[in-house]
Amino acid sequence: MSPHTKKIVDELCNYLGYDFQSPMCKELHEHVKHCPECQQYIDSVKMTVKICQDVHPPEPVPETVKQELLKKIKSPK
Repeated sequence: MSPHTKKIVDELCNYLGYDFQSPMCKELHEHVKHCPECQQYIDSVKMTVKICQDVHPPEPVPETVKQELLKKIKSPK
């Protein structure tokens, strides 16, 4: 399994709330390692993300917007 694929599977486990060393995540890693269909799917997702990033590169957020957002997050409701 490529390092990038491993990272994707780790992120998936993290997103699902599982420890990377949990039996479910280990089983998922093993499955992806030996499943060409899953590897193909992950590769297609990587390509889609790359295309989106190339078409719409990230723009920096102005410092004033960052500060205002942080104030709103930290303020009591």
